[in-house]
Amino acid sequence: MSSWLSSRFFICAKVIRIEGPNKSALRIIGTLKRSFGLFREDPILIVPFILPAIFPIEGILANFLSYYLTVSTLGDSGGLPAMPPTPFIALYFIVGFFLGAWAWAAAILKVRELEKGNRLGLKEALSEGLKKVPRLFVPAIAGLALYVLMIASMTTAIIPYILAGMPSSTQDGGPSVIVLQLAIGLLFVVTLYVATRLRLSAPACVLESNFGLKTSWRLVRGNWWKLFAILLVFGVMSAIISRIPVAGVFLRGLLVEPITIAALALVYFQLREPRPSGEEHEESL
Repeated sequence: MSSWLSSRFFICAKVIRIEGPNKSALRIIGTLKRSFGLFREDPILIVPFILPAIFPIEGILANFLSYYLTVSTLGDSGGLPAMPPTPFIALYFIVGFFLGAWAWAAAILKVRELEKGNRLGLKEALSEGLKKVPRLFVPAIAGLALYVLMIASMTTAIIPYILAGMPSSTQDGGPSVIVLQLAIGLLFVVTLYVATRLRLSAPACVLESNFGLKTSWRLVRGNWWKLFAILLVFGVMSAIISRIPVAGVFLRGLLVEPITIAALALVYFQLREPRPSGEEHEESL
């Protein structure tokens, strides 16, 4: 009887361990070290990001959004700068978006093979990654939408501090402004939380037969702060490199972006479940 109870307890404990969130599964330092180590093993990982780095759509979008939100609030005293034709802007974003998704897919596939001890050639990675691009558009669009919300809320939140130095006629004040600021701050926090929960959508989408959104939401549960800490490291790197004159934005896309994608793929491999035939035990060591 006691052996039967022990076996039942062991089975239940194993099920709970597999199905529940493993808060200790994600290793921050190990992931950071391994993500840099991957590029020493296979420097070709950077190559798919050469063209996307020429189309830094997120940085340009953030600059345009921040600028026009500020101008719409403070007014346009000197006139808006001449804008390129709308078809050109649309084509620029479409090309940049496509190249970025393609580079993500190829890099994730190469990281998967490196983790298996293999090395996937660039031609094979790009060819296989191209097949994943249409499905990858869904999490990529979701991520870009969340990014726009964060930039918009952050920019709107700092506008009152800009207004503090303006003439009193431009300041409304009052409780309504405080409420608005609190709402904007809450929007930023919620958007940041959701965006982090969905950051594993790309590797899940490339390596599984779905869009990866539900998988990412499930895997990050219990590991949000650890994933956020990893992303924060790359965010600081990105901010520093982006300030390099002339070439900063290009270098950010060429150097930081592929390392970030590699790290996200590594996080996905650490957190995915269930794993077949004792694989989960081996990877946890």
